[in-house]
Amino acid sequence: MQEKEKGPDTFRPISNDILGSKKNKIQKHSFFLIFLVLILGSGNGLLAIDGLYFNAINARYSGLAGAGYGLGGSPVDVDLNPANLSLTKGKKIEFGLGASLIQNRYKDRFEDSNPNLNYQNDKSTNVLGPGPYIALKLPVTDTIDYGISLYVAGGASGGVDKITRNTPTGQTVNQWAGTNLPGPLGNSNQLKESNSNTFAVVKLVNGFSVKLGDLALGASVEAVYGSQKLNQKYYDITGNIEIPGQGYYYQSSKNAFALGGILGANYTFSDWFRLGYAYQAHVGIPLNGGYNVGVNNSKYYHETGVSYTFNLPEKHTLGFAFGPENLKFALDLVYTNYGSYLRKANQTLQDPWLPTPLGNTGSADAHLNFRDQWAAILGIEYKPSSSWVLRTGYAYNSPMVKSNALGGTTGGFFSLTDLVSAGFSYLFDKWSLDLALSYNIPRKTIEGGKGTDWDLSHSVGVVGNANLTGYSYNSQARIPSFNIGATRSFD
Repeated sequence: MQEKEKGPDTFRPISNDILGSKKNKIQKHSFFLIFLVLILGSGNGLLAIDGLYFNAINARYSGLAGAGYGLGGSPVDVDLNPANLSLTKGKKIEFGLGASLIQNRYKDRFEDSNPNLNYQNDKSTNVLGPGPYIALKLPVTDTIDYGISLYVAGGASGGVDKITRNTPTGQTVNQWAGTNLPGPLGNSNQLKESNSNTFAVVKLVNGFSVKLGDLALGASVEAVYGSQKLNQKYYDITGNIEIPGQGYYYQSSKNAFALGGILGANYTFSDWFRLGYAYQAHVGIPLNGGYNVGVNNSKYYHETGVSYTFNLPEKHTLGFAFGPENLKFALDLVYTNYGSYLRKANQTLQDPWLPTPLGNTGSADAHLNFRDQWAAILGIEYKPSSSWVLRTGYAYNSPMVKSNALGGTTGGFFSLTDLVSAGFSYLFDKWSLDLALSYNIPRKTIEGGKGTDWDLSHSVGVVGNANLTGYSYNSQARIPSFNIGATRSFD
């Protein structure tokens, strides 16, 4: 833990030449990262991300299961608790790549007195979600530090591919879709359905810290970019012929930018104990874009615009760090206000074309039913020698969702609660090479609730005699992750 400074904490006068030099360096690095975010933001490789947030940004904190708000000491602190920039001495750059393998198993079945309507599905998916990051910390004065970073904050990826289901009305495929598919393909009551939902958030963060004796205060401004795609397709029962005139495709515009902010503080009571706090503000990302409804359907003759804001919740984190320099314990307590912002998401279309179980509409509510989340994270960092640092950690997160939020496009990974991690760093010259592994322990299978969006859209039986009780569905997930990174000091 950082040693308390001796003597009075005063601002030293600095010449204009020195201030100008520091300012120019900051501007150069800012322009570099802005250019980099434009490049990364245009790619499609960022769209498969675990949960709404990664459990940690860099390899160091990944090895601690995400603990670090009171511990600090990394350039990425500008993204977490900017006051902790004061704990990193000199100029440092940090970069790396995290990735999560989202493993989800989805099962459903429909039971009806008409055996032609009965079916069941059992699908397993594996989605790799990459999370690159880069951060730079620069001293401005003896008491002021500046940080800038670019990273993939998180997102979501869920969906099912070509599951069997009944037509939404219970009619034959030809009757429901108005097609002329031959023989059993058109006369069947069943078809194949594919749904996908991908969402990603990228952040460019600028922040600073001011040290006032044993107290440090910090603030950061986040430039947030979001991207989302939704896709629904229907096929004949063999899964080979896409049914014309059905399904939809939504994509957000390329201008989905918003601003957010972080306020942080830490107080060093002694060489053995420090307390930190950070508040992350709510951000509303304008995911306005367009819908293409139907395939070669003349009724939907153009892309229709959509108005849509996705809300990232506010977060409060209280962090504790205690122990001697070679053995540090980090404990974080986290509260994330999902319930106030993600109970539902509304999309308003320019044309009333969006298909639902009750007919087409121009205003659709997705009932996400997220709940507020509490988390307790414990990490241990042990330095047995000047060349090695060992880490381990455990995190418990209260479930973000229950059965009333489960669906084929969300997956079961939102219900994961327990995470274990381990990692190490190898130190040489002015470098630190960092590696971490973590694992979200699978919970029991989550049974889908009745009356959800997903349930209602799959529970329809024959026309005039809807079967609302014959459909059931469940999901189970697990997520192994790794993070590899490096830090270099320039002093």
